[in-house]
Amino acid sequence: MKQIVIYGVGHMAEFIYYSFQYDSGYEVVAFCVDEAYLEASETSHFGLPVLGFSDILKQFPPDSCLMHIAVGRNNAREIIFKKVLEAGYDFANYISSKASVWPDLVTGRNVFIDQASVLQPYATIGDNCMLIGARIGHHCRIGNNALLSGTSLAGNVTIGDNSFLGINSGVKESVQIGSHNIIGGNCFITKNTEKGSLIYQAKTSQKLVVSKNIIMFNNTHKCGSE
Repeated sequence: MKQIVIYGVGHMAEFIYYSFQYDSGYEVVAFCVDEAYLEASETSHFGLPVLGFSDILKQFPPDSCLMHIAVGRNNAREIIFKKVLEAGYDFANYISSKASVWPDLVTGRNVFIDQASVLQPYATIGDNCMLIGARIGHHCRIGNNALLSGTSLAGNVTIGDNSFLGINSGVKESVQIGSHNIIGGNCFITKNTEKGSLIYQAKTSQKLVVSKNIIMFNNTHKCGSE
């Protein structure tokens, strides 16, 4: 069984640790954090050591284990990816056994695809990407360092490097999303976007109502009476 180090200790890292531990052929042996955060971190996590990157290099060198970067922010994950790559590590991918994927799926390095994701044929995923509850249409191409969370892509969509697509967002077929885009929740994109675009839905007013005061049916209503 191959051994891996998880880079990160946040909630995302815990989710990814759980996925590797119980649904992969890898054994997680340690967690890694930047030295700047080492003092604020616990010395162990799930019974495994939490070490700075310099100590990881000594105790778990590149020739003995792989690395998986479990950091949600695209720019931070990209910086760590480059540092780990330069240090000589190879990366572990995780594709859930419960995800719907086809044999022709092409992925880069340090890719995470969770159990709720659905990918159609002819999909290509770049390096350092996270897909969480994503629905990816046929012939879609995802660039490097992207995070797709609860989004749906129609066929032949291109997602640029370092882009984020939020919950319940969607992209029309054959649309190209530029690099470093942020697509907010509930947004539906119907045309190409430029690099660095920020697209979000305007907030709607919310009113607090006590649920017990809502009368769904009157007392004489019977099923099938209408």
